[in-house]
Amino acid sequence: MAEYTVLTVNPGSTGTKIGLVKGEQIILDLNVDTRPGEFEGCGSFWEQAPIRKAKILEMLKEHGTNLEEIDAVSGRGVGVCSCEGGTYEIDELAFEHAKEDVAQIHHAATLGIMLAKMIGDELGKPSYFVNPMSTDELCDEARMTGIKGLYRPSHAHPLNMKQVAIHHSALQGKKYEDCNYVIMHMGGGTSIGAHRKGKAIDQTRIGDGQGPISPNRAGDLCIDDVMTLMKERNLTIEEINEFAAKKGGLMDLCGTDDLRKIKNELIPAGDKMAKLAYHAMEYTMVKWAAMMAGALKGEVDAILMTGGLAHDKELVSMLKRDLEWIAPVYVYPGSFETEALSFGVLRVLKGEEAAKKYTGEPVWNGF
Repeated sequence: MAEYTVLTVNPGSTGTKIGLVKGEQIILDLNVDTRPGEFEGCGSFWEQAPIRKAKILEMLKEHGTNLEEIDAVSGRGVGVCSCEGGTYEIDELAFEHAKEDVAQIHHAATLGIMLAKMIGDELGKPSYFVNPMSTDELCDEARMTGIKGLYRPSHAHPLNMKQVAIHHSALQGKKYEDCNYVIMHMGGGTSIGAHRKGKAIDQTRIGDGQGPISPNRAGDLCIDDVMTLMKERNLTIEEINEFAAKKGGLMDLCGTDDLRKIKNELIPAGDKMAKLAYHAMEYTMVKWAAMMAGALKGEVDAILMTGGLAHDKELVSMLKRDLEWIAPVYVYPGSFETEALSFGVLRVLKGEEAAKKYTGEPVWNGF
């Protein structure tokens, strides 16, 4: 069977991460950095696209890449309407929606789809996005709140979570679509989801004030807490949202979101709040994982841990201690975004699954 080669494109605020994967082996894993001021004069992310594209192709050539050997390009799926998980071929509609940022993400990651199609078109190869940020597979009950017309959206880490689930299932001689998992993506922001038979039917809302305490997210903020912050601290809604999205959690409790500093400096120096915050973070992770096990009605094949915090052996040990009563715990530290972006496309190229068509309509738009 032919070994296909896929180029992955994963843009960030200060550069673009690219990968070259052949036959499921990562050949190149590079960061295409941008110089300070390089995007001056660019009024939108779209205007950065030609600059980033040229730098990507230049770096590939510098590393001796034969561009003619690339079979497909896969870009980070950000900015498009909500859709179910899977691999989507990038057509003009997906391109335009990413360009318009219909999901209102306001981040350079929306360039993933655009850059993938631009490069793919230049090479005469197809382009795809995989398990986009807007992946929404919530069951109807998970969408509900107790207020008519107010519904829960899907905000988690589908790209990495689904790749880990697919990988783990394969190691067990099973398919992701046949298994039930509680998956914990543990990083600066932590999301925890209930995956039933290949669908993320429920999950925490990362950065929305729901979920566990994490290095730079406050975790759960009930409405009474929000009102207290507004009344007693005179904070605006926008300021409170910053605690939910990027300035809360260990950052606010300890003055840093660097777990190494907290564990190697603050706690050994006798900082009681730092120690309490660290243990409270683990406590809230356990609580939310147990809730997701409840969403699966206790039918959990495994709990899968991934993300940067999964490198913390002490944290993982505590989580295992407190969660193995639910199901066996498996740990896959770090990020698998390059693998996820490429393997989804490889499955399509090998005929193992069909590419999906992006409709441009939200996968769910009310009851």
